[in-house]
Amino acid sequence: MLPLLCQVVLLSLLGLVLSQSPSGSHLVWPEVVPVAVRSPYFSCWMLTGTQDGAASTQWPQFWSYVNGGDAILGWAGLVRVDNATYQWLGLGFTPANLTDIKLTPTRTIFEMQAGPVNLTITYMMPIEPSDWVQQSLPFSYVSLEVASTDGLPHDVEAYADISGEWLSGNRSSEIQWTTVVGNDIVYHEVSLASPVPFQEIDHQANDGVMYHAISQGPNVTWQTGAGAVCRGQFNSTGNLTNGMDMDFRPLDGDFPVFAFAVSLGSIKSTAVPVVWSLGYVRNPAIQYLTPSGDTQLRSPFFLTQYSSVVDAMTTFVTNYPTASQRASEFDQSLTQAATNISSQYAGILSLAPRIAFGGLDITVSDGTDGQLNASDVKTFMKDMGNSRRVNPVEVLYQAFPMYLYLNASFARSLLSPLLEYQDSASYRNPYAAMDLGFNYSAVAGDNLTHNQGIEQTGNMLIMTLAHARISGDGSLISEHYGLLKAWADYLINNTLTPTINQQSADHEAIANSTNLSVKGIIAIGAMAELSRAVGDADSLKLYSRQASAFIKTWQSLALSSDQQHLLLDYGDSDATWSLAYNLYADRLLGLNLVDPSTYQKQTAFYQSVATSHEFGPPLDSNHTGVTNAAWLLFASATASNETLAETLTTAVWEHVFHLANGGILPISYNTAQGQILSGSASPGNGAMFAPLALGIHNTTISVPAQLLGTNSSTSVGTHESGTISKRVNVGAIIGGAIGGIYALGLLATALLIWQRKSRQSWHLVGVPFKHGTSLLRSLLHPPQSLSEPQSDSKGTIAEISAPPLDPLDPQEPPSRSSLAGRNPESVHFASSEPTASSSRSPSNDSHGSRTSGSGLDSSTYVRELRDEVENLRRVMQELQIDRLAPPPEYVLAAQDSVA
Repeated sequence: MLPLLCQVVLLSLLGLVLSQSPSGSHLVWPEVVPVAVRSPYFSCWMLTGTQDGAASTQWPQFWSYVNGGDAILGWAGLVRVDNATYQWLGLGFTPANLTDIKLTPTRTIFEMQAGPVNLTITYMMPIEPSDWVQQSLPFSYVSLEVASTDGLPHDVEAYADISGEWLSGNRSSEIQWTTVVGNDIVYHEVSLASPVPFQEIDHQANDGVMYHAISQGPNVTWQTGAGAVCRGQFNSTGNLTNGMDMDFRPLDGDFPVFAFAVSLGSIKSTAVPVVWSLGYVRNPAIQYLTPSGDTQLRSPFFLTQYSSVVDAMTTFVTNYPTASQRASEFDQSLTQAATNISSQYAGILSLAPRIAFGGLDITVSDGTDGQLNASDVKTFMKDMGNSRRVNPVEVLYQAFPMYLYLNASFARSLLSPLLEYQDSASYRNPYAAMDLGFNYSAVAGDNLTHNQGIEQTGNMLIMTLAHARISGDGSLISEHYGLLKAWADYLINNTLTPTINQQSADHEAIANSTNLSVKGIIAIGAMAELSRAVGDADSLKLYSRQASAFIKTWQSLALSSDQQHLLLDYGDSDATWSLAYNLYADRLLGLNLVDPSTYQKQTAFYQSVATSHEFGPPLDSNHTGVTNAAWLLFASATASNETLAETLTTAVWEHVFHLANGGILPISYNTAQGQILSGSASPGNGAMFAPLALGIHNTTISVPAQLLGTNSSTSVGTHESGTISKRVNVGAIIGGAIGGIYALGLLATALLIWQRKSRQSWHLVGVPFKHGTSLLRSLLHPPQSLSEPQSDSKGTIAEISAPPLDPLDPQEPPSRSSLAGRNPESVHFASSEPTASSSRSPSNDSHGSRTSGSGLDSSTYVRELRDEVENLRRVMQELQIDRLAPPPEYVLAAQDSVA
C-alpha cells in the first residue's frame, strides 16, 4: 500500500497538472464537477459557479439540473473549529472559503479554509476496470482532512448528512428509514414507502434504497430528524444524540435528514481522514425482455460476490484505504498516459471516465439453480442528456474507445444484448436498430423502422470487430455471423451513395454525404476481417474487394475540385466541408482503406478552419453554430501532425474548463458561446479516449469453432484440410452496363406487377428470396419449382413447400445457441495484457432461429422486394451523378478461392 503521505503528494502533483490553464497563469475548474457519480440514478454534481468560491454555497444537484426543475440532492457538510461552525457542503451556515478544486480521473478535491484550519474534502468515485464486482458497486466516498494554518492545535468536529431527495423526483413522496449500529459500521437506510419499479420521475428512479454509512468508532454519533434539528444539534454541541425520529413522512415534510458526526479532539492535523460513504441501490436494476419473450429481472453484478447489499456496503466502507490506493494507481497511470499527449488532454480525462461509467448498469440474471449467474453478464447504458433510450448505438459508438482502452470486455457486455435481440425472430429490419428501447430501465427492444440504417449498421460492424481485435474474443462473431453478414450486404446496397433519407448520428440528412458513406465502406471492410476471423475465405474476398472498390470511387467523388479537402457531399461546391470523424474507424481498426493523403489533406484543412473557432470547428459548412466534443476528439486522433491534435484537444478543454452555463461536459455545444445543446453527462464522453485507444495492441481473434454452423445464420462446411469455409450471399451488384440495368429494371417491374396480381392465390412464405439475396441473383437463378398453395376446408391458404435453394448459396435453416462471455474481469488498461481476478464458467442458452420454416414471411419478403427495386432505382440515380468515376470492379466471385 502506498503510504498516506505518498498518496497526498501524488494527488497534489496531479492536481497541479489538472487545475492549470494552458499558460499556467491561474487556477481554473469546470462549472460543474462530479461528487458522487456511480450509475444513471446515482449521479450527483456540484455547481462551482466561477472562480469566486460559489461552490461552498450551493446544494449538490442531480445530473438533470440542466433540464430545469428541482434537482437538488440534499447533502450537507459542516465542521466546528473551536466552537465556530463552517459549512463545506450545502447552505445555512458560514461557508468555508473555497481556495481550489483539483480533479483526477477518480476524485474531485475541494480545498477550503475554515478559520484557522485548512480543509481538504475529497469526493472519491472508484473506477475499477479490472474488477467488475468493485466497478458495479453503487457506492461513493467523501473524506475530510484538517490541517492547522497557524501551527497550533484546534478543537475540531465534523458532520455530514443526506436527505430523502435522493429517492424520487416527486418531492412529496412518503419515505421511511432505519438506522443500524453494527460492530464495523453504522448506517442509515432510507427508502420510499411505496416504490414503483422501473419508473422515473424527472429522470430520477422511483424504486431505489439510499444508504449513508460510516465506520464505527468511539467518537462517532448519529441522528435522524428534521434538517434544522440535526444541524442545530451539531452546531450547538459538536455531536449528535444517537436518536431516531420515527415520524415517517414525505421527503419534503421538514426534510428529514440522516446524519453522522465525528469528534476529532484537539489536533494540528488529521492522522487519517474522516470518511463517509453513500450508496444508491436498485435490485433488480433492469427489467429485460428476452428475445424469446420472457421477462427477466436482472440484478447488479456485485451481488454475485456478496450475500447482501449490507454485506457489500460494509466491505466498501471498511476497505477505504485499499480502495484509495487502487484509485491513486489508476489516476497515476491514466494521467501519465494522457499527459504524454498534453496537459489539456489530461484535464479532459480527469472528468470523462466518471461520466462514461456513470451511465452504466452491469447486471446478471438468475441461474437455473436460483443463484445469480455470474457468466451471464449484460451491461446497459442510459442515453443520459438526450433521452431515456437503452444502449443507444451511436452513443455507445462514441464511448467505445474508453471501454476498449480500459477493458474490452465491457464492450462485449454492451454489444451482447443488442446482437442477441436483433439476431432473433423479434427483429425484422434489414439494418441495425438504434437502441434496445425507449424507457430505461425497462428493456423491451426496438423493432421500429428508422432512417439511420447506414449509421447504426456501420457502428455495429465496426464495434464488433474492434472488440474482437483488442480482446481476442471472437465469440460474438461466431454467435451472430449470419446477422453481421446480412448487415454488410445492406451496406453494399446503400452506403456508396446515401439518399437524403439516410441520417447521420447528428440527425443530418444529406444525400451523398461523404462522411456517412465512408463509415459504411469502412464497416464493409470490417466485415471482411470478421470473415477472416472465422475462416470464411469466400466472404473475406468478396467484402475486401467490395470495400476496396467502394473506397476508390468514394475518393474520386468526395474530394473538392482542387483535391485538397473532403466535401460535405459528392459534387457539391468546393466551399462545403464536414468534420470527417468517421475516418477514425479506419485508424482504430487498422484497415488502411483510406489513402494516407486524405488524412494529410484533412489535417491541413481542419487547421485552417480551427483558427477562427475557439471551441472547435463546426460539424460542417451547413451547421457552423454546432460542434461535437466526441467527434472533435475522433478527428484529433486522425490528425497527421501533433499541431492539429493539440488544437482540437485544446478547443474541447477550453469549452470544459472556461465556460459558464456549459452543462456537464456536454457532447454537443454551441461553437460561439460553448453552451450546451445536448448530451449533458452522456456516456458518449468515453470518446475522449479516442487518441489513447489507437495505441492498444491487437490480439489474435479466437473464434470458438464448435459454434460455427450451429449459432450462425450461415451454413458452414469444412475442407479436408480442416479449414472452415462458407458459401455466401453475393449481395447486390450496383454497377454494370446501362442497358443491362434498364433491362433488369424492366424485369423487376414486371416481376413486381406479377407478384402483386398473384398475391391473392400465393402464400409468400416459401418464395426463394433469402435475407441478403439480391433481386439480380434471383433473376439469374430462378427457382427450379414452386409448389402450389393448398387450401384447407376453411379456405385458408396453407404454407407452400420450400423450393430448392440457390446453388450459389446453399443454406440450412439457421439456428443458434449463445455462449457465455469471456471473463469480464480481464483488463486492457494502458495496453496491458488481460488479467483475471476470478474464474467464470460458461453456460449455454438456446434461442429460436432468426427465420422459421423454409423461408421468410410475407411482410419480410415484400419489404426485401421493395428494397431490391429501390436498389435498382439507386443504380440509375448513381449514373446521373456528374462526377461519377468509371464504375469500380464488382465481383460475383463467392465461389472463388482467396489468392
